[in-house]
Amino acid sequence: MINEFDFLEELNDFMKEEGAKNLNIQKDDNNNYLINDRHQADYFINLSKQCEQDIEQIKQFVAEERARLMQQLDAFEAKEIASKMNQKAYYDRALEDFTRRELENSNKKSIKLPNGTLSIKKQQPHYDYIDETLLEWAKDFAPDLVKTTYVEPKVSIDKKELKKRIVFNNDKVYLNGQEVPGVDVTIKDDKFEIK
Repeated sequence: MINEFDFLEELNDFMKEEGAKNLNIQKDDNNNYLINDRHQADYFINLSKQCEQDIEQIKQFVAEERARLMQQLDAFEAKEIASKMNQKAYYDRALEDFTRRELENSNKKSIKLPNGTLSIKKQQPHYDYIDETLLEWAKDFAPDLVKTTYVEPKVSIDKKELKKRIVFNNDKVYLNGQEVPGVDVTIKDDKFEIK
């Protein structure tokens, strides 16, 4: 069964040959066409323009196919990566459970194995500040934490120093026995790592 593309190509080739016969276009010893008059030249202009149209159609077809294939490849990549990420997460959870059990009640912080090192790292707490509230409190109860920058005069809290001096009790922050408003601290779980 012949497809539309092949049929049109065969028809086009036939028309070229018939056109060449009707215009009595000759070929040289190397089978190249010899153009001898304006009718023949005009015929070849038409053939040249047809080639340009064919080139554009080929480019368009290939671009459409490339886009379609890229979408398929992107979908395949996303699916395969998601699958591998799920597998990795499963393996990592099992390794983390093992590591926590192995390091529990020991002074060690890591387990060295031939293919890598498993460890549990302490995480720093995350601090969220309500600057205005904290600043007003510090002016009265911890004035040594209040600092002023002179590049752009601005009064603020020395948060680095504050972190060193505060104490946590019942999810609240205290300094010198006073509850510190304007600071929320999120204690982070220890972080599992594979190196």
